[in-house]
Amino acid sequence: MFFNTDKRVKADNIQLVSLHIPKTAGTSFRNILKSVYGDDRVVRFDIKIKTRKIDLEMVRFEGSKLPGNILALHGHFHYADIIDQVKIPASAKWITWLREPSDRVMSNYFYLSERLREELDEERRGLNILAKMQRSLLEFARDEINRNRMSKFLAGADLETFDFIGLQEEYETDLARLAVLMGWESYPNPRHNVTRNRPEVDPDVLAEIRELNRDDYSLYAQALRWREKRTHIFGS
Repeated sequence: MFFNTDKRVKADNIQLVSLHIPKTAGTSFRNILKSVYGDDRVVRFDIKIKTRKIDLEMVRFEGSKLPGNILALHGHFHYADIIDQVKIPASAKWITWLREPSDRVMSNYFYLSERLREELDEERRGLNILAKMQRSLLEFARDEINRNRMSKFLAGADLETFDFIGLQEEYETDLARLAVLMGWESYPNPRHNVTRNRPEVDPDVLAEIRELNRDDYSLYAQALRWREKRTHIFGS
C-alpha cells in the first residue's frame, strides 16, 4: 500500500511565486500584482526565519492547503524554506528582484531608522532615545543578519531556473519586460517605501560594506549575466 509522506502545504492553483528580498521594490511590486491578478488572488506569504512558520497576510497559517482563490504568493521567505514546506506546481513562474548590494544595505538601514523615528516621535514626546541607542550604519552592516541577505534568501536556488530576475536600478525597464513575459496587457507603476533624503556615506564605510557583502556581489554579477543572456527575448 502506498502512503503519501509529503507533508508540504499544497498550493495547487499557484501561478506565480514572488520572492521578496527586503528593500528591492517589494511593496510596489505586490501592489502591481494585486492590480493585475486581483486583491483576493495575491497573498502576502511570509516564512519566519527563526520559527519557519508560515504567515498569510501576517496571520499564522497552519492548514494543509492554501485557499483555492490564491494565484500568486509574494513575501519574505527563503527559497529553501518554501521548497521544503510548500508543494509549488511545476508550472508556476518564479520571480525575484535584486539590488546593488551596498545600496540595498544602506537603504535598509535608513528605512528602518526612519521608521523608528516615526514610531518614537521623539520631538513631540520630549524623548532622546535614538541618540543613545541607535546603531550606526557600519554597526548595522557588520551584524551577521544584515550581511549577504540576498544570498541567504536565495540559498539553494539556481538563478537559471528563475523565470524572471529584476533589478531595482532598472525597475521601470524590467517591469515592462516582465509584463511582456507574463502577457500583462496593462499594469500600474506605483512606488512605495522609498527612503528619501539619504545622507552621504563615508567612502571608507562604503568600502567596508562592500567587503562585508562579497557573496551578494557575486550573486548580483550572476543576475547581470542572467539578464544579459535574455535581452533578445524582450528586444531591448
